[in-house]
Amino acid sequence: MTVYNSTGVLKKVLLCPPTYYELVPVNEVAMRHIDAGDKVDHEVVGKEHAEMADALRSASVEILWEDPHPEHPAQVFTRDFGTNTKVGPLIGKFRYPQRFGDEDFAIEVFECEGIPMVGRVTVGAFEGGDCYYLDDETLVVGIGNRSTPAGVEKAREILAPHGINVLGVEFLAKWNHLDCIFAILDERLCLTVTEALPDNFMKMLRDKKFEIIEMTGDDSMRMYPNVVTLGGGRVLSFQQNVVLNRKLRSLGIEALDPSMSQSVKNGGGPHCLTFELERETK
Repeated sequence: MTVYNSTGVLKKVLLCPPTYYELVPVNEVAMRHIDAGDKVDHEVVGKEHAEMADALRSASVEILWEDPHPEHPAQVFTRDFGTNTKVGPLIGKFRYPQRFGDEDFAIEVFECEGIPMVGRVTVGAFEGGDCYYLDDETLVVGIGNRSTPAGVEKAREILAPHGINVLGVEFLAKWNHLDCIFAILDERLCLTVTEALPDNFMKMLRDKKFEIIEMTGDDSMRMYPNVVTLGGGRVLSFQQNVVLNRKLRSLGIEALDPSMSQSVKNGGGPHCLTFELERETK
């Protein structure tokens, strides 16, 4: 089970039920909701997660499941324990102790399913929410609130022998993960929160002839950039993401839109909730 890019047709993902989901203060969005006294509506989050899973199935995406654990309230965000590669998952390292151990439950699934892992980042921090493939050979990794230069360098060391170039992209910690300010939507289409991204990265995207949909910092705080490309002209977005959904449809892209009122309180959307196991190659 491999991922060579971020735009091929998505075939399989790893999810975790939101059974024990709670707000966890590891990013600015979550802390804003905690400070405001917001709580998780467990009935609603269960229905919304099931609706997302149904949307994935409707797109012919197979789902593997982790077993949820009560001591791990953010385990539902399966994206973050690492990233997948053409030679198997790279297990990352969480920055904050509230997430320590979440990676073990993914490893249990991989071992049960016989999925080989390429390696493990053991220094600094390296989280999957910071990872996107620009093309088959280039993995960009955000360095903001979660992944660190040491973790990115270790990932580069592990993946270089397999022909995967790792490119670090630095931004302010308030933006949390790269997938809060950037997304690949199609082979030459992406969205950016331009104010949050460095000029050299924006120049590289333009040099690579990406068409860019620009979003705002306020959009980022509402998790609007946090979407998953399904391939084949389809994107998994969410109901509350009205402006982006309208823009995607105007471009001829199908926007699947389950409701997502609860996960966004923790600074997460569809991208955070899904670990990609298999995509078709281009």
